[in-house]
Amino acid sequence: MPTNTLPDNASHLAARFWRGLRTFTGDIARGFINISHHSFALLGLMAVLIALLALARPEIRTLTVQNVQSWLFKRLHITEEEDAKQQVLLRSLAAQSSELDAQQMALVQAIRSKYRVAPEPLNAIVLEVFDLANRAKLEPTLILAVIGIESNYNPFANSPIGAKGLMQVVPEVHSELFTPYGGTMAIFDPKTNLRIGVKILKKCIDLTGKLEDGLRLFKAGEDSLSLEADYISRVLAEQARLKNALPQPLKQRDIDPKKPDR
Repeated sequence: MPTNTLPDNASHLAARFWRGLRTFTGDIARGFINISHHSFALLGLMAVLIALLALARPEIRTLTVQNVQSWLFKRLHITEEEDAKQQVLLRSLAAQSSELDAQQMALVQAIRSKYRVAPEPLNAIVLEVFDLANRAKLEPTLILAVIGIESNYNPFANSPIGAKGLMQVVPEVHSELFTPYGGTMAIFDPKTNLRIGVKILKKCIDLTGKLEDGLRLFKAGEDSLSLEADYISRVLAEQARLKNALPQPLKQRDIDPKKPDR
């Protein structure tokens, strides 16, 4: 009997040790799982609250989408130019008059006096035109005049030769410019059409070195350049009409850029 007691006690102690170790390990594992579940539940609740807030406030929804997209763009090494193009899809297609300055409001009123356009989408178009004109170093009144003559501010206008949208861009000719926007069907998005149309107009003016020749190239492409005199005169007349609608100090600076502000 005494010879078997020591091995039995050692075996019993070893068994108790392993049972205790398994219990301790199991408790830690269950605790970790519970904490993880509570953490994920908390994160889920926060996500739901943010989503509800975003749905309730459109401006917060847009800002949230833009911030998430910006974060993804940085992680995917997307350039600022590509980012800027993608932002077109997030911008509102309407704007309140309070977002416009006096110059822009005067142009909106002048356009509405001639074309049957709802004010809210027209406000957004004018804001976009001013942004694009600043980037391209073109006069906003020139771009607006081209839009008026080309499409009468109809974003779904379609010509017999297949030119479409506000600035009557031919998607088959400029299909590569639509790639960042998801393809040529984006031609009917007013702001996408504006961005591509202004880019083409700027290129035509730069290539020819003269406004009139640039307008001729923009309208006719490589062919029939001598047949666009009527188009050029109509665009320039519409631009002059828009300039005359500007507040007086602005009109004077357009005529004489060196004249100081009053």
